[in-house]
Amino acid sequence: MFRTKTLVILALMLFTLVTPVLATHADDEAESVGTASVQDDQATNDSVIISLTGISPAGAGSSYLASLVSADGETILELGTASVSLPVVHGVVQGTGTMDLVFGSGSANYDGANLLASFSRIKITEEPAGTSIYSDALPGDAVDEIKEMLDDIASLNSALDTAITSAQSAQAESDTDGINSHINAVVAAIAGVGSLSDSINAHAVAAGGAATDESGITDGVTGIATMTSNINGWTAAVKETSEDDILSQSSAAVAQIFVDKVVNDLSAARNGWDADNSGSVDATAGEGGSAQAYSVGQGMATFTLIAGDLPAPEGVTAVVVVPVATPTPVVVATPTPVVVV
Repeated sequence: MFRTKTLVILALMLFTLVTPVLATHADDEAESVGTASVQDDQATNDSVIISLTGISPAGAGSSYLASLVSADGETILELGTASVSLPVVHGVVQGTGTMDLVFGSGSANYDGANLLASFSRIKITEEPAGTSIYSDALPGDAVDEIKEMLDDIASLNSALDTAITSAQSAQAESDTDGINSHINAVVAAIAGVGSLSDSINAHAVAAGGAATDESGITDGVTGIATMTSNINGWTAAVKETSEDDILSQSSAAVAQIFVDKVVNDLSAARNGWDADNSGSVDATAGEGGSAQAYSVGQGMATFTLIAGDLPAPEGVTAVVVVPVATPTPVVVATPTPVVVV
């Protein structure tokens, strides 16, 4: 009995000691002040939308400058400066507020380039001092994979757009020869969808593997797999309907019924389908299509900014200086001369 009580007391003492340590670690976790998301303006991944909250204004005579930085730290693109908007509550100006900045075709340094091809980091500095106030860094390899994945999704979009155009042309035909001509073009346009889906998933998985501690990236891997599964299902249905119910059909009127189904399935593969009639298409099983996959993919490259400077550039090996011990001098005793009498 005494031994049991002793163990209970020791366990309580250990819990009391550990709890403050856990709380300390929780307090040490950096809190995000907002995000910077890559978007399309006039070209692919050519725009950045920054939205920060709960931040203090820059000091007097200073301003905040947002910049993208390459993984190796060698290339910097200044996105522009912005000020903090402070809210007024009950007539009192608050000490922290919001900062919003849009980099796009109307910005000074805009050139239409794909930003994910060159940059994987972002920082907000206080100028003219150049002090880094907020930042975030995504693994360069992960961003490279995300870019390649988005390129594949863009190719998938193009293939589906071509198929939709051909299917809509088939709707305008009045005889089976005209219908079949366009439906054959549909089947040809979607022939590469399966391999594109495989490539998209491979890039997504590689991105997740290169950024295991970035939940925004790893969560996107599952989302991409869901979208490609939806797309593959819809395009498989298009191929089956085309070959079994249209190309072999002798009645143009009957064929047109199935052409309408092809158009609907292709539209779902391209833009998603509101399966639950919620009024919106979600990036979920049975709903999300290629458009939603592209949105999820771009979301994987979203920066989540926290207070502090960027980590050391990638590929830079830290030089560790190992102190060399100074040897202790050895004192050699001088022998006492022997006097012979």
